[in-house]
Amino acid sequence: MNGRVSAAVFALAIALPLTQGFGKRAEVKTRASAPPSFLEVEVPRRPPPSAQTIARGRAVYLANCVQCHGPNGAGDGFGAPFLVPPPRDFTTAQYKFRTTGTGELPTDEDLFRSISRGANGTGMPPWHYLLPEEDRWALVDYVKSLSPRFDSPAPQVLKIPEEPKEPADSSRGRLVYEKLQCAKCHGEDGRGAGPSALTLTDSKGFHVNSRDFTNPGSFRTGWTAHEIVRTFETGMNGTPMPSYSGLMTPREEYDLAAYVMSLAGPGGGDQKRQMSRSMPNVGEPQRVITIREHAWKYEPSEIHVKKGEVVRIDFSTTDNGLGAGHGFAIDGFDQSVFINGAMVGAPLSVTFRIDEPGRYKFYCATQCSTTDLHPRMNGTLIVE
Repeated sequence: MNGRVSAAVFALAIALPLTQGFGKRAEVKTRASAPPSFLEVEVPRRPPPSAQTIARGRAVYLANCVQCHGPNGAGDGFGAPFLVPPPRDFTTAQYKFRTTGTGELPTDEDLFRSISRGANGTGMPPWHYLLPEEDRWALVDYVKSLSPRFDSPAPQVLKIPEEPKEPADSSRGRLVYEKLQCAKCHGEDGRGAGPSALTLTDSKGFHVNSRDFTNPGSFRTGWTAHEIVRTFETGMNGTPMPSYSGLMTPREEYDLAAYVMSLAGPGGGDQKRQMSRSMPNVGEPQRVITIREHAWKYEPSEIHVKKGEVVRIDFSTTDNGLGAGHGFAIDGFDQSVFINGAMVGAPLSVTFRIDEPGRYKFYCATQCSTTDLHPRMNGTLIVE
């Protein structure tokens, strides 16, 4: 599910049938353009929070959110292992998208914006189209109840600089990019492959990708200069992306935003982020097996390995699976042996070792296949 149309497909596939029976269905609105950025989301008047709104929020949560975020909000729902990036853990209250300072909690309005808008390129759909505003406000109350951090005083809202009258200059922005050493993570070309990119981890120790600036659709909260500057000001809690508040003038911030936005373009066709995860600490492969997807089937669909043998699977595809690509995972080992979103011309590999003889199922692990979209994409691994 990041070209991850599959994220929304997966989340909506879960959400649509469940929302039928709860509450008043939100009126579906159509837009000819992209959804509004985070700061542009309309925030209606908030109903007073109460035990009743928390109870209502819990019911909405159990009907729509538990599949990804888990029964206690820890980001451990049954769909979580298949989501890239993983669902938010509400118990830690580490929120990326805010109008508050670095390390601070989000405001209630920030939470409402995130729920309503969703996040581009992730499994979080725009609930604005699925739930009425009363249910979205009730979710705000319930989500806050999942972390004791929200017992603290309300955070202060940052003043996000408005664009200066002088037009932003991307050439000046490039100098700011160099001064702040953004290329260490995002790369000289902005594609998220800087020298530090492979070492980046979140607050839980999981690897995180640095933003690929060449792909506007990967900007989680919208591709506007004001929104990018908001991120410069707030940083992203729980990730290596720091706040640059006070380190740039408003003009420098908007120049840098202009440079970041100038990096987007058609490119060479391989900007879409790929993801694979190999079993750690198994050493170099003793055998390499080539598997391809053809007509949404594996070729070959049966592979044989020896117990204790270190095996590398090289996986390629012949189509892009509804824009989401195809994947590979081994049942029972699918959190340590995992490919998501392999695309035509962009094969991926995983390395693993299984010490117990037996028959194991392998299947397509790209998110939209967690229901029945890729029903024939499974095979058998025989460990002898």
